[in-house]
Amino acid sequence: MKIVYWTFILSFILLSCGEGHKADMKDYGIIPMPNEIVSEQGNYVLQGEKTVAVSSDESSMKVFQYLENVLKNTSVQLKRIAPTEQADISLLIDTTLPDEAYTLEVSSHGIKICSNATAAGLFYGVQSLLQLMPVEIYDTHRKYENDIEIPAVRITDAPRFPYRGAMMDVGRNFLPKEEVLKFLDLMAFYKLNKFHFHLTDDQGWRIEIKKYPKLTEIGSYRKQTQVGHCDYYYPRRFDGKEKQGYYTQDEIREIVKYASDRFITIIPEIEMPGHASAALACYPELSCGLGKTYVVRDYFDVFDEVYCPKENTFDFLEDVLVEVMDLFPSHYIHIGGDECPKKAWKICDHCQTLMKREGLKDEEALQSWFIHRIEQFVNSKGRDIIGWDEILEGGLAPNATVMSWRGEEGGIEAARQKHKVIMTPGDKCYIDHYQESPEFAPLAIGGFIPLDSVYNYNPLPAELTPEEQAYIIGTQVNIWGEYIQTPEYFEYMAFPRLQAMSEVQWTQLKNKDFNSFVRRLDKEFKRLDFCGVNACRNFYEVNLTGAWNDVHHTYEVTLKTFCPGVEVYYAVNDSVVSSSSDLYKAPLALSEDATIYAAVYRDGKPLGKITRKSFAVNKATGNSYQCVPPPVVEKVNEGIGLTDGIRGYTRDLRRWAIFREDSVRITVDLGKPVSVSKIAFASLWRPFDTLWPASELCVSVSADGETFTSVGNQEYTYDFTQTEATRFPVSYSFPEVTARYIRLELLNGGLCPEGYYHAGQQSRLAIDEIEFY
Repeated sequence: MKIVYWTFILSFILLSCGEGHKADMKDYGIIPMPNEIVSEQGNYVLQGEKTVAVSSDESSMKVFQYLENVLKNTSVQLKRIAPTEQADISLLIDTTLPDEAYTLEVSSHGIKICSNATAAGLFYGVQSLLQLMPVEIYDTHRKYENDIEIPAVRITDAPRFPYRGAMMDVGRNFLPKEEVLKFLDLMAFYKLNKFHFHLTDDQGWRIEIKKYPKLTEIGSYRKQTQVGHCDYYYPRRFDGKEKQGYYTQDEIREIVKYASDRFITIIPEIEMPGHASAALACYPELSCGLGKTYVVRDYFDVFDEVYCPKENTFDFLEDVLVEVMDLFPSHYIHIGGDECPKKAWKICDHCQTLMKREGLKDEEALQSWFIHRIEQFVNSKGRDIIGWDEILEGGLAPNATVMSWRGEEGGIEAARQKHKVIMTPGDKCYIDHYQESPEFAPLAIGGFIPLDSVYNYNPLPAELTPEEQAYIIGTQVNIWGEYIQTPEYFEYMAFPRLQAMSEVQWTQLKNKDFNSFVRRLDKEFKRLDFCGVNACRNFYEVNLTGAWNDVHHTYEVTLKTFCPGVEVYYAVNDSVVSSSSDLYKAPLALSEDATIYAAVYRDGKPLGKITRKSFAVNKATGNSYQCVPPPVVEKVNEGIGLTDGIRGYTRDLRRWAIFREDSVRITVDLGKPVSVSKIAFASLWRPFDTLWPASELCVSVSADGETFTSVGNQEYTYDFTQTEATRFPVSYSFPEVTARYIRLELLNGGLCPEGYYHAGQQSRLAIDEIEFY
């Protein structure tokens, strides 16, 4: 059926392409880009009273009422008439169209939108129509009294994927109902149709369950929340502020209806068997016991507290799921299944007896048995489960759909097993990661996923055959809530990356174009502003990157902005930037350490804040090196990260090369004999991560890379009375020598000391930029 569906969609798009020319999308500003749009002559003027021909069925009426509500801030009044009558605007049913497909025709005589009987396509056609209108119709501070001129176009459109999702995590930090409704409105703008509602986790239970009132009486409350990353401060810091909140069943029903009116299905997630601390704090008898005291967690980690696969546990979970399924009509119920430590199961007598009785070879098989049993119950109610890709471990439940988050491997495996897959790999789809330089951005969980990385994601892996790719039903962005405590910050993380993902989800690959997208997004920011959305403004700022140019033997800094049609001005080692500063035209060549400041201007006015970045340019920069042993982690500029001209910083581990062994030898090849008299580098102290700074440096030099002569060594001591992660820069000076090869031998910090995390364990060494002077 899936292959037939996609064949239908593709045929629909191809056969609908008529005469005319594809419009330049900057003229229309529709996001996501329609799959076929043809410009016509003239425009249609929307003003005064207009008749709307529409059927009286519930789905079509939803669309009419939605359009009427959006236009209530204008001078336009809509009057509904029968679909058989002549009208200014026609919202019609065409049974030949596939699900969610639509056609939109705007001429000087009127507007016509067609879809099949589900009317989802009508709704999406209305979204495209609204984006053809001036964004000022969304300005709630003043009524739009002008005529609404709509360009004449013909659009034939259908989504690339049937599953187009976004996830909101309210388990970690509760967000009010009003923010949920606002986000559903914004999802509707961009034709997303699946809202994944992450309702339970270790830090909170957010949905009222009548049969188990403690889940919200106890489980929705915690006394405090960690400050910053849990591995950043020593010891951990907490804000001392109470955090609580949950949705009543009446509020859930309101949210579900609100979503349904916007053709969005809400998929609830009840985590199991892991991420269960909040539930076990309410009902500890559902655990393996083991003498633990269970609490709603006030910091973020993967905890050993998991459900014990006992009969009373399954009774509890089935009762919860019955109430959840009564509230959410979604065909899918998400049961989590990720990050489930097996420590408790390994030492639990009941679990070990159960494994022997069921012939389960290990605890991974026990997790699969657990998921199978829950799936059977959910299937008995006419529903199917979705789980994170860990549910593959020990054998995949028969009817399960896999949400692949640890890369694409889980999704590829599931598709080959003929299971439905939703691709949501963390390095492309986790938009709780940084989207602008982590050095200066608001705190995020980690990683770096800028706007263009999201946009360029293709959810169909090339290693799958077309038949296997057909099992990938869509993709989803996830907005995990560990560091998102306010609606404003949630919106900052979500936008504009959600718009980029909408085009991944909707637009056929051949029709995508990032340059077109940013032109349209430039207009769309105005609508977000009118709707009170706190979108990230990095779109209007400068992103600075530096790299060694092997051809010109210079270090070059490139200044880029996503915003089209603007000018970039910059200054070197000067924080004052204006339209009188130097205009950026080509990469900047640096011969020494420098900080570049830059800003975006349009028509002589600044669009965003001044951004800056420092670069370390010295005799080591751009040169190759060898590490023995190689680093276990080198996430940025692998193989050149230690001489790429960019120093690491404490908040982001991505820029550091991390070594596990007690010593490391780094040999830098300068390419030719060079005089050197000083070496500098930095190492990182983060006790939680077993990262301790280098204790000793030995330096030697060579002319041929074979015979090395020592030039000295130095031991280092540090101030460990710090209360937060610290970058410790050090240097070593020696009589000037001339050499092509310079070798650094570093000893790590030894065993983690008593009184700190992981006491007695071998520490690891994290170093950043190596500098020669």
